Amino acid sequence: MTIRALGRDRRGGIEGLPLQLMIIILIATMGTAVIMGWMGDIDSPHYIRTLGISENVVTIENGVIQDIHVCVLDENSEPLEGVSVLITNKQVTSEVNYVVTDENGRAVLTGWTLGDYPKGTIRLNVSAYLAGYTECTEQVEGLIR
Repeated sequence: MTIRALGRDRRGGIEGLPLQLMIIILIATMGTAVIMGWMGDIDSPHYIRTLGISENVVTIENGVIQDIHVCVLDENSEPLEGVSVLITNKQVTSEVNYVVTDENGRAVLTGWTLGDYPKGTIRLNVSAYLAGYTECTEQVEGLIR
């Protein structure tokens, strides 16, 4: 039977539907089932909800930034272990590149210094990174003395 003959064939339908339409519906249903199966395996996105910075204002004396205490929480407000936390301002440096949170999601940024900057205030950007999670950045005011 040729393709043209299939177009004229009206005998293969169920309840008045031609065979070709039934085949298309079957393929579409199977395709939808496969796509839904793939979507079922997709995890919901994970993200860092908050850094929970303890200090409202951080004092910076002679270029040395006082300790910044953080408590990193996930989307369920649970503490996250192993998160890399750092200050991301370009004029800020440290001997260590980042600190890592403990099992309680806590870390202390210590030993960070601010390059030549006039007295006044600066907003320090504290960022957190963990594989499989969206990054999070929060700001804390720095008072330069």
